[in-house]
Amino acid sequence: MSKPVLYLTRQALRMLLDIHTRSIKQWGEATADRYVADLYAVMNKVAAEPSLGNLRKQRSLPFLMVPAGKHFVVYDCIKTGVVVVTLLHQQRDIEHIIADMEPKFLAEIEAIKKTMKT
Repeated sequence: MSKPVLYLTRQALRMLLDIHTRSIKQWGEATADRYVADLYAVMNKVAAEPSLGNLRKQRSLPFLMVPAGKHFVVYDCIKTGVVVVTLLHQQRDIEHIIADMEPKFLAEIEAIKKTMKT
């Protein structure tokens, strides 16, 4: 069996950079580095075991979520692993943010799936 693949959308990458930048300003570089490493550890765990996430029941989107520190990793399962669509602070209005970005998330996931077929 091949190793599961972890894909990150552009939004997820931007969020990781933002989280790291804000964390450096607030707690210093060492703490920021550890926190981002912890986020990556959760994302890799999810890639290995996609069923860990909670299905966003009664929601319009099929994404799964798992807590990671003070954030949620929001992801979708694909044939070879998972696509992390974004990381959101647990105190944010997650439903509203995801609903606003739905078309962009779905289009990027489809683009990733197409590249896997070539």
